[in-house]
Amino acid sequence: MKTVKRIDAVFLPVTNIDASEKWYMNTFPFKVVYRSSDGRYVGFRFNEKGELKTALTLFKVDKLPERKHITFNFYCEDVDAFHTYLSKRNYHVSKIHGGDGMRFFDLFDPDGNGLGIVSFKEIPVNEIE
Repeated sequence: MKTVKRIDAVFLPVTNIDASEKWYMNTFPFKVVYRSSDGRYVGFRFNEKGELKTALTLFKVDKLPERKHITFNFYCEDVDAFHTYLSKRNYHVSKIHGGDGMRFFDLFDPDGNGLGIVSFKEIPVNEIE
């Protein structure tokens, strides 16, 4: 039996694929790994060596769905430094919050999609079970 190894891609709706691609490329250390022939999808992975990790794929929509919660988090080793970096460049970010061993804030893309930025002390796998 073959097993599932990871989440391969997370899909995020955007209204302007070109502007959003530029924003994400300027915000995160991404490389483009997929672009659909119809121009409606662009996929990114972190620009690092080693095993491929979860991709982010933007897809073009005419109208964004209503969301009441952050869809996913980006893990960051230093939330405070990244928050300062983004704030100085006039990105739309929330205040930093903390609790339950985490520090986090929300970052909003040009369409208002909320992206969580979080840091926490990782629990060794043998302590989870």
